Amino acid sequence: MPGLELEPGHPQYRRSLLGLFLIGVSTFGLMYTVQPLLPTIGDQFGRNAAEAAWLLSATTLGIAVSVIPLSRVARRLGWARSMQLGLLIAAVGGFGSGVAPGWELLVGARGLMGVGLGFILVSAMAWVADQAASWSFATIGGLYISGTTMGGVLGRLSSGMFAEFHEWHGAILITTALAAGTGVLAHLLLPATPRTTGRAAAGQTAGPDPNRWLRLRMFLVGGFGMAAFVGVYNVTTYRVAGEPFGLGPGFTGLIFLTYLSGTLTSAVVGRWVQRWSIARVMLPAVVVAALGIAITLIDSVWAIVGGLLVLSAGFFAMHAVANAAAARYSPAPSTSSAVYSLAYYLGSSVGGIVVGLAWDAGGWPASALVAVGLLALAGVAGTTAKPVVLAR
Repeated sequence: MPGLELEPGHPQYRRSLLGLFLIGVSTFGLMYTVQPLLPTIGDQFGRNAAEAAWLLSATTLGIAVSVIPLSRVARRLGWARSMQLGLLIAAVGGFGSGVAPGWELLVGARGLMGVGLGFILVSAMAWVADQAASWSFATIGGLYISGTTMGGVLGRLSSGMFAEFHEWHGAILITTALAAGTGVLAHLLLPATPRTTGRAAAGQTAGPDPNRWLRLRMFLVGGFGMAAFVGVYNVTTYRVAGEPFGLGPGFTGLIFLTYLSGTLTSAVVGRWVQRWSIARVMLPAVVVAALGIAITLIDSVWAIVGGLLVLSAGFFAMHAVANAAAARYSPAPSTSSAVYSLAYYLGSSVGGIVVGLAWDAGGWPASALVAVGLLALAGVAGTTAKPVVLAR
């Protein structure tokens, strides 16, 4: 049974765009709620910075270990139902972390949230692959990625803001409620879809897979690109706190507003792919991201902020293209989305360590050099991608 073939002019097109955007906002709003609260929570439980980081790492680890098996479950349940179930599980984990009486339960609740978010991550792009017209796939998928950037910003800012008026328990509970409510609204907006669609059925057909190497390249773009991106942001928090800047945690939290440039580029990059190609869009995106890192070499707060704005614009364009292509050019979109998520969050974990080691060894110039090297690896993978269009 064919999907909705969503495209401009379709009666459900605008509702679907808004629904996918809000799913991205909800998902990443839940994920990053605790990040600005790590020092406060760590102090209460007597945990150092490395131990407190487990509150976020437990969530990303939950995603990484669950996305492959969950992709199979999601295919049986259907993408929309899987996203709904994932939202429920993630919300339970979020509320649980807000009331957890002990450290182990708190970390466990955050891990449970990761499992729920894994359901959403493997299903969202698969839903788009099934329901979008082939030429509008990148546009719709890009808007979902745009929502994830906005959710990451809002989740961090709202929990930090509420923590000024409530203790961290209340900040987590309020932010979780807002993110979960956004997710519910998103699913009310998404149109009803056929249970079995052409793209799902395509995953059951035998024959050669001409886009296997394309998808591998997209996984490498996601992994290496995220490694550079997360590494730079992690080390930046240490850089601005030290000399000659000596800035406090309030400003550090505001740094994440630079993500918003990625909200813009990921929303429009799909149109560029339609006009040109994956490789022709990926090359300038990588160059822009690398240029952003180069700008941060200037010892100025404004240069750091400007450089991060440029980096975010380039990186999220790369991510939107790669994530959408991995699902679109696959006979099993949920499986490809799962592997992409695995590569993405593995890159996040490894990049934070590798760029952090460079910081310890040689300061910001060494960190910037390593990050640009990681972007170069992503660029080589992305700019050699030549997809073969699969039959719908």
